[in-house]
This record gives sequence, C-alpha cells and structure tokens, in this order.
Amino acid sequence: MKLLASSCSLLAMTLLLGCGPSTTEATTGTVTLDGEPLPDAEIIFTPEEGGRPAVAETDSGGNFELIYTVGEKGAPPGKYVVRVQTSNTTYDAEGQEIIIEEKVPPKYNRHSTLVCEVKESGENHFELELKSED
Repeated sequence: MKLLASSCSLLAMTLLLGCGPSTTEATTGTVTLDGEPLPDAEIIFTPEEGGRPAVAETDSGGNFELIYTVGEKGAPPGKYVVRVQTSNTTYDAEGQEIIIEEKVPPKYNRHSTLVCEVKESGENHFELELKSED
C-alpha cells in the first residue's frame, strides 16, 4: 500500500513539473527594425532540438525578457530558432475586428533565419537588428 502511494505521489509530481530541463537562464534582448525599436512584437525562441518554446513581448523600447513557464523567466541553455512577429487582431470601439498588418519580413518569422544560443551561466542578452529589406 505504501509503495502504491509513493508511486502515485511520484507520478503526480512528474506530471506537475513536466518534462525537460529544470534550469533556465535569464534571457533578455532588444529588437529593432530598420534601426528603430520594435514595440509590441511577439518573440518566440523555439529549441532547435524540439521542446517547449520561451516567449516574450517587446515593450515600447523594443526590450524583452523571455518567459519559459508561468513563474519561470528565461530559457534553458541551447540553440534556438527565433521568430519575431507583430501581426495580431484587435477590436475597435464598436467591436469590429481589426487585423494589424505584419511589419516584420518572413525571414524573421515564418521562414526565420535567426538563431541564438542561450548559454549556461552566461550573458544572454541578444540584440536583434532586423531590416525591412536586404
């Protein structure tokens, strides 16, 4: 009976904690588009090896801090494909849907060529300098 209770407790703890790395590193950065800060952009760091992404939203100065899970900032060490996007949907005063056009070229979101490496116990601040045109 004790073994069954211990097994159930262990299973419950595993489900609550989830799988994957248990340590994250503080990860911050700044995003600019054509030399200007990019506010209200969604930043997605997706592990190259698969797994849970870390996300952030830029402030008015283009600054961001990644969030891995609720209450856990940063990202686990490793290489990430980084996507930056600004398109979203909002509503006007009458409740009509307004689609905000994407400002960021596909090479930084749908077809991202951006790769960043989060280092263990290292400086993990990234300056993402995006350009509208090549």
